[in-house]
Amino acid sequence: MLLDRGRVRSLLGEVRSPLVMDGGMGTQLAERGWHPPMLPEEMCLHMPQAVREVHESYVESGAAVLETNSFGGSVRKLSMRGLGHLAEELALRSAQIARQAAGDALVAGSVGPTGEMLAPLGEMSFEEAVKSFEPQVRGLIRGGADLILIETMLDLKEAAAAVEAVKRVDPLFPFVVSFTFDRDGRTVTGTTPEAAACWAQAVGALGVGANCGLGPRGYVPVVRRLAEASPLPVWVYPNAGVPSAGDYLGPQEFARGCQELLEAGASVIGGCCGTTPDHVRALAALARGRRVPRLHCDLGGVRLSSRSRVISAGAGLPLAMIGERINVSRKSPLREQVGEYRYGEVKREAKAQTVAGAAVIDVNVGLPQIDQVRAMREAIWAVESVTHLPISIDSDAPAVLEAGLAEAVGVPLMNSVTAKEESLELGIRLALRYGAVLAVLLIDQRGILEDGLERARIAQRVLDVASSRGLGPNRIVFDPLTLTLGSSQANGMEALRAVEAVSRMGGHTMLGISNVSHGLPARGLLNRTFLAMAMERGLDMVICNPLDRELLGVVRASDALRGRDRGLGAFMAFGPSWRDPERGSVQAVEVSAGEACQGLSELSRRVMEGDQEGAVSEALSVMAQEGPMEVISGHLVPALEEVGRRYETGEFFLPQLMEAAEAASAVCRLAEEELLRRGHSASRGTVVLATVEGDLHDLGKNVVGTVLKSHGYRVVDLGKDVKAEVILEAAQREGAQVVGLSALMTSTVPRMREFIEEARRRGAGFKVIVGGAAVSPAYARSIGADGMSYDAVGAARLVERLLSGLPCDWEGLGCS
Repeated sequence: MLLDRGRVRSLLGEVRSPLVMDGGMGTQLAERGWHPPMLPEEMCLHMPQAVREVHESYVESGAAVLETNSFGGSVRKLSMRGLGHLAEELALRSAQIARQAAGDALVAGSVGPTGEMLAPLGEMSFEEAVKSFEPQVRGLIRGGADLILIETMLDLKEAAAAVEAVKRVDPLFPFVVSFTFDRDGRTVTGTTPEAAACWAQAVGALGVGANCGLGPRGYVPVVRRLAEASPLPVWVYPNAGVPSAGDYLGPQEFARGCQELLEAGASVIGGCCGTTPDHVRALAALARGRRVPRLHCDLGGVRLSSRSRVISAGAGLPLAMIGERINVSRKSPLREQVGEYRYGEVKREAKAQTVAGAAVIDVNVGLPQIDQVRAMREAIWAVESVTHLPISIDSDAPAVLEAGLAEAVGVPLMNSVTAKEESLELGIRLALRYGAVLAVLLIDQRGILEDGLERARIAQRVLDVASSRGLGPNRIVFDPLTLTLGSSQANGMEALRAVEAVSRMGGHTMLGISNVSHGLPARGLLNRTFLAMAMERGLDMVICNPLDRELLGVVRASDALRGRDRGLGAFMAFGPSWRDPERGSVQAVEVSAGEACQGLSELSRRVMEGDQEGAVSEALSVMAQEGPMEVISGHLVPALEEVGRRYETGEFFLPQLMEAAEAASAVCRLAEEELLRRGHSASRGTVVLATVEGDLHDLGKNVVGTVLKSHGYRVVDLGKDVKAEVILEAAQREGAQVVGLSALMTSTVPRMREFIEEARRRGAGFKVIVGGAAVSPAYARSIGADGMSYDAVGAARLVERLLSGLPCDWEGLGCS
């Protein structure tokens, strides 16, 4: 029974009693005749009755939500098997089959990842990703899905592309987004539960979730954090484990683990890999008669986010500083580089402002002679590679704003539009579409009004209009505008009156303070005093230079005095260094930032920062003095060890890891060329990588390959869906010391065992390491693998360990 959208939104918007989802699909289909290399989605055309039987078995077990058999149905994913042209038809059939079996259950149209990374981490553009998802979404909606379930997402940016596809097909269609989190509570690209929930709420999702990757108890802290980070219902459907491994959970044990998930705040609960109708039956019994706990979440104020961090601003919170230094309006090396589409200075300024205490990084590339859409896109990539902070997209050109919104990961600030009808309507539409916070200049068709209270009345009208469109007050920041005292001495006080009036009506405010002193002496004194007065009247955000130590001191002191610096932590941390004689200097901030890298060379630091151009330049200098081997052993190895440490502790995420690896690889190639010129071998060993036959997932494998190359290993990547015979032939031909196998699907994991048995039968001398979401240490050990790793950094260490004659540290992996 297909429900209307209003009913779906009402049912999912506030789940009072837990809803039970279905369980795993792949293993159930395998029992009914499916096997690789056929894709599970193809069963909807060739064996539809088998797919329907799986759905019916879950309905009989008590599932109230069924997922369509369309997880890998994007154009990009299907094209790997030459089926991209069937994306819409396969999705349509999958939804129709689920609809036929559902009865009163909801049908969730499953949309999984493409298996590729979006630029700049990969080759696929945001627009290409959106177009890959569109036919799949269109087919699911046409086939009768009640909602779209975007699931198993590793990258917030790819999730955003899937959401954009839904909105292009049908702007009002309900959707939920679910992510796969690691044991450390973040996705592989660094997204935290808080950032995921903040973004999901901003883009209009009806729920946010966690699935795959972990078992029930592993997801308890993630569910709690998701529930506390937004009012959205939390969906969770963990793995029961790999059936052939020792960690497989039976139905009752699985349900006991899921009880903790319900207590942590889950609203919708089900199963992923390894779960069966019996698991769902046990869940249905567990959920019967329960109520979803209502957690207290104090989420007032404006919330911005990056891929990994949420920044809040508003009443009772510290002033949020928007770093203004990435702006081409002033003559500087940054302006010259952006004009040539180079971004070394952009990275430098972003990092310096982050270290200095900015909460948001503003990006303005408004040079008239360049392609500003391209420059905005590339500047955002550069900023996101060196900072975890949210971005402010600063432009008055709609095309540039939209390009920035598509590229910025998380919830950015859209800076800005005016209160004029056409401009405001555009701003509201883009903010809702991309999940941004909208900055509105208090200018209407009458221009800039002298009276501050009149400007505040404009803000009230904007709030009324935005609210009627679905954009609430916590998604809007007003800029009452700062005019120079030089033209009228009343300008400062009128701006302050506007700030105070907007704050009293429940609105949020920001100011660019430097205009107040334009054309006057002692500008710094005027700016700082004006800022202190604005903070006292309720200012929430300021666009400023965070490297100005005296200005920063005013911010810290004012927050302390008005009770917004709880425990005086920020003020106490700032106080001892306030007399820095080089305040306002990027170099001074870099010296401070460099304290954590004591003992590392300039070349090592460049590699850690992902500064490929600077690393190569520095490497040439070092190589001329110390030789190519010292470049690798004395500079690259220490840098990569520090990168690995920071990745494991959560200081670095996948973007920073990949940037550093690419920089290290460039230096490595340089050193190798010089060693070969001198008649020496440069490679530390050869590693052959492949995703096993029948499996089309290779994202993790690709990251492993990049990191291994950065460590000086020769990597031969055979790609995905590779037969065992092909891998064996390549390993022999290339003289591999190590073969690395990857698998994501539980149905393809047995190919690993088969490969290892055949390699041992032939007396192969190479080591075999395995990895992937469906592989546990216990399983890896049981099939005779020489080692496994959860991530790329661990894989590099494992290869080094094995080639040094040491065994895998199974105990450290949780397999004693």
